[in-house]
Amino acid sequence: MNEVINNIITRRSIRSFQDKQIPLEDLRLILLAGSYAPTGMGMQSWKFTAIQNQELLAKINQVMRNTLLSIPEDDQNYTYFYPHIKKALNVDVNFLFHAPTYVIVSNLSDNKNAMADSALAIGNMMLAAHSLGIGSCWLNQLPRLTHFQEIRNLLTELEIPENHLVYGSVVFGYPQEFPDPRPRKDVIKIYQ
Repeated sequence: MNEVINNIITRRSIRSFQDKQIPLEDLRLILLAGSYAPTGMGMQSWKFTAIQNQELLAKINQVMRNTLLSIPEDDQNYTYFYPHIKKALNVDVNFLFHAPTYVIVSNLSDNKNAMADSALAIGNMMLAAHSLGIGSCWLNQLPRLTHFQEIRNLLTELEIPENHLVYGSVVFGYPQEFPDPRPRKDVIKIYQ
């Protein structure tokens, strides 16, 4: 089978990581692969913020936990957040799956292609990581929390511009486990 196709087919979302950091040279390759994803009108207006510092990762996790616990029941998104809020009740919860590397992908808030561009970049990163024997998992909590002040303060600390929103984030590390492939749904229809 073609090497690229095999890489796509064998990639899995990893949620359990070894206590071992990925090399900086591999992280750079993963981020470079992300930067080669297509963008609407070639804008390349995204920003990739990579965190490997364990204290900062712990702080990000704590800020996410605090923010989730502060969401009132009358918030319009409470139903969506409820499973995350329930997890946040556990003081030992780790929303980053104890991964050694976390990448935040932000983009201009007024870019109509920002979500698609960011998703393509993250897809490239995840496939590049897999090709290097590094696991990954897309995380949605941070993007959905960006309108909360404590999260915005954290993003400012991470030098993510005020005119950017977080459109996705992803964790990377060496897999502790290798999940079995999930059966694929029949979604393909070809007319000739």
